[in-house]
Amino acid sequence: MRVEAIPMTIQSSTGTEQRAFDIGALCGARFAARDVQAKRRELDDLMVREGRYSMATLTNPSIFRIGRYLLTQDSEFEVQGALTGGEGEVVAIRDGDEVFISVGSDQCDRELDPLFPDKPKQMCPHPIATVAWPYAEVRDHWDQMQIHSEVTVGGHNVPLQDSPLNALVDLEYLLALDVVRAMPDPLFLYCGSAPFLDSVQETIARHDLPDVTAHGTGDTFLARLHDPILARTIEIRYRPIPLGDEMDERRGRPGAAEHHLNY
Repeated sequence: MRVEAIPMTIQSSTGTEQRAFDIGALCGARFAARDVQAKRRELDDLMVREGRYSMATLTNPSIFRIGRYLLTQDSEFEVQGALTGGEGEVVAIRDGDEVFISVGSDQCDRELDPLFPDKPKQMCPHPIATVAWPYAEVRDHWDQMQIHSEVTVGGHNVPLQDSPLNALVDLEYLLALDVVRAMPDPLFLYCGSAPFLDSVQETIARHDLPDVTAHGTGDTFLARLHDPILARTIEIRYRPIPLGDEMDERRGRPGAAEHHLNY
């Protein structure tokens, strides 16, 4: 299968370099909280309460594959329907002995999210920035770096995430997982989502925004990785363009409006 290489500007302490990475594998991490044991207890409890219908996984962090063709650097791309949303994440690029980091968004279909663990990830392009840093330059202050994201809805900016990376397992933990080690290089790894801010719901209520805004759904999405020690930032901004679907028709069915608009 033909998959386009991803061009990157590598910014380092010695200057910049242009690189192009083939995509050997594309994957993401879910349930990647730094406190692995506490997250395990939470997931086990979910499985007990929800049974066979639980979206909880048997391992955490859990790694899921993403179709390689979905990786994109486009600032605009088409999605099916209006209910897709993003999450700002660090993206690691492993190429042999070299590791680089960038920022991207785990865009997925929020309608399918409650129903399937992996299928929602396959329904949307996965944006990644055009700039990356050598991991070696940030390794010693990894926990101090910060991930931020926000969505724009009807002219209102809604901050979604604003967290140091110590909220998540570190990169070396993920790279050491057997399932990750077995994947071919160059590997692009979305490193997991930091928790959304408590203020999201307050902003939604204050501006009377759609409930789905709380899931990163909106007109444009921004994700930013900031390194406060070396005073540099990587940023990505994109616009998902909804293709028409039958939502207007479904709104006329009994119970449809509640399900699709209040998810």
